[in-house]
Amino acid sequence: MLKRTMKQISVIAAVMLLALLAGMPASAQSQPIQADTVSAAEQADYQILTGKIGPYEVKMHLRISGAQDDDEVGYYYYTAHPDNRFKLKMISMVAVNAKGTMELVLHEYTAQGKNTGTFDGNYECRGDHYAGTFTNSKGEKFKFVLE
Repeated sequence: MLKRTMKQISVIAAVMLLALLAGMPASAQSQPIQADTVSAAEQADYQILTGKIGPYEVKMHLRISGAQDDDEVGYYYYTAHPDNRFKLKMISMVAVNAKGTMELVLHEYTAQGKNTGTFDGNYECRGDHYAGTFTNSKGEKFKFVLE
């Protein structure tokens, strides 16, 4: 059960990082969820990662504990547009090594449920680090790093 929990945590972290790599141009064209859709109580349960998708600064909120494939695990937004949030859904989380590194794949969704991007990277459970490649809906790829 502990192994499953670490795997789930890694997947959520990966989702956050992938969202950061989505890149502002593609996400700016999507219709994000609004800021008021996440209550203050729910926000307290999130792990917060900050960093960049390509040149764009982002903040990702992930809820890893107990998450499974296809669960909504959080949201992210570009710091220049904090009211425009994109939902994150865990696609897969697989342990890479015994040190707590997980391969985490997350999909980005608009409020209408349209998949507009994919985060694919490694999440380090012990250091709250998620990095990899974000691919937007146009197929453009951006490196992302979140901590």
